[in-house]
Amino acid sequence: MHFFTKVFAIVSIASATLASLLMERQCIGIFEPCTGSEYTCCQGLTCSAGIPYGSCMPTPGVCGAAGDQCSTEIPTDICCEGLTCSGLDGFCQ
Repeated sequence: MHFFTKVFAIVSIASATLASLLMERQCIGIFEPCTGSEYTCCQGLTCSAGIPYGSCMPTPGVCGAAGDQCSTEIPTDICCEGLTCSGLDGFCQ
């Protein structure tokens, strides 16, 4: 019986830890609405007040690091020097 109790305790702790990590990693992607949300924009993005209103957009004046979201729909190159955007809803690489 003690074996099952220990296994249950380990599984419970692992599940709680995994759930906590997943909650921390949830963020709002590029062009997604961010007003009234409990989550924040992903790294490299800021909730814009302009057009499109209330959407996560690349942070003005800050270039996107490797792995940051980007879009080829944006007329200026938002990825840092030496990196390119992989597509319409892509990542700086």
